[in-house]
Amino acid sequence: MVVEPVADEPVMVEEPYIIDCQLGLGPIVTYWSDGTVTGYSDYCQSIHDQVLADEVAANTPVCDGTTCRYPSGATRPDTNSSPRSPSPWVQGQLDWQACKEAGNTDEYCRLTLN
Repeated sequence: MVVEPVADEPVMVEEPYIIDCQLGLGPIVTYWSDGTVTGYSDYCQSIHDQVLADEVAANTPVCDGTTCRYPSGATRPDTNSSPRSPSPWVQGQLDWQACKEAGNTDEYCRLTLN
């Protein structure tokens, strides 16, 4: 019996596809179905850009002149509002210094500031 050689049939090679991207804000890392790991890919870059945009949005408060509110519900005083008055103690120190710099005596400053 003579065995005829079988003609080589074309082998279909599957195009590698992305299975994962590195999480976080670090450099772009792309994980492929064939086991390779590369850097930049358009897909992983778009994921990275969205993560960054979400992080910025989560840390950007909306301020109303009194209070700033974060998307998480956290609040803080609006420090960019019109200048706030200093505490009474600080204001007293500023007034005392201004009185003395004007050339007044300690007794005069005590009488006028109390």
